[in-house]
Amino acid sequence: QWTCLPDQNDVIQARKAYDLQSDWLYKSDMEWIRGCGWMPNGSLDVKKVQKAQEILSERLYRQRPDTLKFTSIVDLPSIVQAKINADQLSNAKYKEAWEKDKLQIHVLPDTPEILLAKSNAVNISEKLYKEGWEGMKKSIHYHADAVSICSAKASRNIASDYKYKQLYRGQLGHHIGCRDIYDDPKMVWSMHVAKMQSDREYKKNFEKTKTKFNIPVDMLDILLAKKCQTLVSDIDYRQHLHKWTCLPDQ
Repeated sequence: QWTCLPDQNDVIQARKAYDLQSDWLYKSDMEWIRGCGWMPNGSLDVKKVQKAQEILSERLYRQRPDTLKFTSIVDLPSIVQAKINADQLSNAKYKEAWEKDKLQIHVLPDTPEILLAKSNAVNISEKLYKEGWEGMKKSIHYHADAVSICSAKASRNIASDYKYKQLYRGQLGHHIGCRDIYDDPKMVWSMHVAKMQSDREYKKNFEKTKTKFNIPVDMLDILLAKKCQTLVSDIDYRQHLHKWTCLPDQ
């Protein structure tokens, strides 16, 4: 039996080792601070980020011209040249004289150009071109048996698809058919042409004979194949010396 005093060195050292290895003591600082709010404003990291944003800010880096106090001289050579260039490139300045003059120009109606333009308008006018015909065709009366009208009707009937098929349509249903297709030469000829163009008929004889293949037994290639089979055969290569039987009571 022995007694361990609480103030012994080994006991104190063991307590320190247990405290260092204790998970509960390791997390005790977090347990008492858990649930307490904390604002990062004013912390070192936040200040560093704000300073970096100010350094990298394009808006703070560039100074706006309206914040600078300056006075522009009116008669500088660059400003005078810019005004001259603006006047030269201005479309309104370029057309200003014409806009004023075109309201004061009076063209006489009997000038050669005006008369020529009117004459050209009359010549190319489709309405005036057809005006005489439009007025004349109302007063012309053709007879129904006129040569030109009969010729036009005949040409129309010749070109008419309806007239072309009229006789055919009238004969539909009145044809007397043949007893079979072999009595009609056209049908027989059609069948013959269909057979000539048929791929199945073209390959019919081949399909019948492709599975029939006759080879002579004494063909040179077959004899050579047999000879090679004999040379490479493992059965003919291995020859047993003798056959013997082993009795169970030997």
